[in-house]
Amino acid sequence: MLLFASVTASIGGCGCGFDCNNGNNRDATTLLSLGFSDAAPEDLKQVIIEVDSITFRRSGAEDVVVDSFTITELDLIEADTFQIDLLQYRGRNQLLVIDDLEMGRGTYSEILIRVLDGDINLSYVQEADDSVVELNAPAAGLSLPGMTLSADKQQFTVEFSLAQSLRFQASSDSYLLATDGIRVEDNATAASLTGRVDNALFDEVSPCDEKEDPERGNRIYLYQGIGLPDSQLADVFTTSSATTVPDDAQAPFTVAALLENTLIDSWEYAFGFLPAGDYTMAFACDTADDDSVDFDDLVVPLPEDQVYEVTLSEGEQGVCDIDISGVSC
Repeated sequence: MLLFASVTASIGGCGCGFDCNNGNNRDATTLLSLGFSDAAPEDLKQVIIEVDSITFRRSGAEDVVVDSFTITELDLIEADTFQIDLLQYRGRNQLLVIDDLEMGRGTYSEILIRVLDGDINLSYVQEADDSVVELNAPAAGLSLPGMTLSADKQQFTVEFSLAQSLRFQASSDSYLLATDGIRVEDNATAASLTGRVDNALFDEVSPCDEKEDPERGNRIYLYQGIGLPDSQLADVFTTSSATTVPDDAQAPFTVAALLENTLIDSWEYAFGFLPAGDYTMAFACDTADDDSVDFDDLVVPLPEDQVYEVTLSEGEQGVCDIDISGVSC
């Protein structure tokens, strides 16, 4: 995850001190910090993007454009761009990129992140076999939901959820970073959910017991709501799916890959920034072919008893271990 730090910004405003139509107080300001977070996909070593600018847009005022970056950890001083490996900032880890940027209070309708692409030296993906593949983003930039600034200091996080937003394009032998699954969360209210995963689940049932590598293809799917029938729990898909999607299929809200903690000899998952609410979590051991766009009709959960319901309050750091016994959290 990334937090935005000392920057050069172009800030404009207009009109009187208070906009009654959208609640924007032009005189009051907020010190803003913004972060990037990732729920990492499997079988990739690096996902590098080079950020050119970050723009905040609101109605009735000029854009706030951040286009120069001073990042101590990266040894950058007033750099025009910065490169970041999203896989290095998982869970609640953060890289400070903008810190205490003074902005007018009010509702910002959009955050636009411009990514430099079209060159394998700028934005790229390093695959498991060390192949380096070009990564592209929409030409207009990544258009993300906005935010409301109303306090003296606020911090938000952009959650990339690469399992949903990153897709391989065979026609061009490249990756596309789309906006599907990318969210903007308020750190003041965001919850988290972490836990250990029993590796006996990796190859306990068919067809997972036939995997050449039991450590591949294991995922945690998180769905909004509780009391969901297992038949509704689907793999990742979008409205652009080329395959038929059942009417009652519910796509995951977000997805987590599993990481091995060699220090304590365990497998773990982490959802770093979540809105408070009710969730259904499902483990599945046969997800290697889960496409980020198409409905693949994968069996979720697998094993069939691996479903857990959790309720997270604002700011809660929830813990739920995934165990072969299937005991609820």
